[in-house]
Amino acid sequence: MPAKRLKEVCPVCGSSELYYEMGGYTGKIYHCKNCDYVGPLVVEADEEMIKALKESYRNPEKPAGEG
Repeated sequence: MPAKRLKEVCPVCGSSELYYEMGGYTGKIYHCKNCDYVGPLVVEADEEMIKALKESYRNPEKPAGEG
C-alpha cells in the first residue's frame, strides 16, 4: 500500500493557501488566505480529509464526514 501524501491545510476551511503570520522562538502562526484563520494549528491531511474539511466549511450545519 503506497503512503498517502499529506498536505498542511487550514483546520477551518481545508485550504492549503497558508502563509506564516509570524514565527521564531515562540512557534509559527499561520494565516489562511481563504477564510482569514490565524493560529498556530494546521492539519496534515490527505485528499479525502481535505474534501471533508472543505465540505463542512461550505455546509456548517452538517458535521464533517457525515454524508
